[in-house]
Parts: sequence; C-alpha cells; structure tokens
Amino acid sequence: MDTDRFIQTRPVLYHLTARENLPRIERLARLETSSELLAATNRPELRRTRRTELTPINVGDERVILRDQAPLHAGNCKLAPGFTFEDLVEMLNRFVYFWPGREDKPISYGQRHFARYASGDNVVITIQTRDLFDANPSLTPHFSTYNSGSPRCSAGNKSPRGPDTFKPASRLAATPGKVVEVVFPAAVQL
Repeated sequence: MDTDRFIQTRPVLYHLTARENLPRIERLARLETSSELLAATNRPELRRTRRTELTPINVGDERVILRDQAPLHAGNCKLAPGFTFEDLVEMLNRFVYFWPGREDKPISYGQRHFARYASGDNVVITIQTRDLFDANPSLTPHFSTYNSGSPRCSAGNKSPRGPDTFKPASRLAATPGKVVEVVFPAAVQL
C-alpha cells in the first residue's frame, strides 16, 4: 500500500481515551501503549490478561484508565499456528490505536467504537494523518484491515489474528480504503 495515497484517502486519525487521561497526555504530548503504562505499575499480569472492564492503574502518582477489551472473544478468533489467546492480548497491548477517517468523522468502525463508549466520560483526540506520521519519523505505522480488538465470525469463519494482524504499508496488500486501524508499536508523539 502506498502511504501517500493512504494519507490522501484517510487524512485524519482519531483516538478515544478517558477524559481522566488527558492531563497526562497533554503534559507528555504523547500517547503511550498499554504495555508501556503497565510496565510502570505493579500489575504486569495485565499485559497478557483480557480486560473485561475499564481498568484504572497508577503510573507513579497519576491514575490512568485503560480501555476494556470486552469485545475481544477468543471463540471468534482463528489464531495463527503457535499463537495463543494470551499472545494476542499481549500483542494488542503493545500498540497505540487510531481509527482512520476524513475531516468530519472516522470510518464506520470508529463510529461504532465511539458509540459503544458514548455513556462514558471520554475525549476524542483528532490529528492529521500526515502530521502524526511526520511527528514520529522513527516509528513505522502499521495497518490492519480488521478491528483487531473485536473479532467476529462471518459466514461461519472466525477472524484471523496473529503476528501479521498489523503490517507496515510495504507489506500490506490492500487499498487505503480497506484499512480499519492504524497502529504504532510504541508511544507516539502528538
């Protein structure tokens, strides 16, 4: 996939977070992965354990709310050989997630995600795709053609998940319009 074409097709990226997380995000000017946040806590077991509800953790003297992984059901996943459900949870925790979209709204997957959390006290961080890519030159964005955290069965087929769920543009055989998620394998500068 051509990255410039992706930026033209999906010029805006959206990230949902708990409003309580915003002061830390603004102070650091970055979004951190769940794994990075968990490494700074006394809750390392959460790196490989599915979160069924919003999970508050303490990072130093700050409280951070981790998004739940309730829609992630093992029974809906066709895992790659040798890849366990715990491996999947750990892998998902190692990325920062964005929903691609246009100026007015994210793609339908993102809209459904926002609707799911509409009753909570959340904020949506909106950033131009090119600006985010340019602000993180040492990080390669990865792309997924699935909602990685909400696998579904379709016509009796389970959703594939494994080490290749996220691919850099150079390895993605899809058009920009087929991309559902944009992720980064480490904290991203905003």
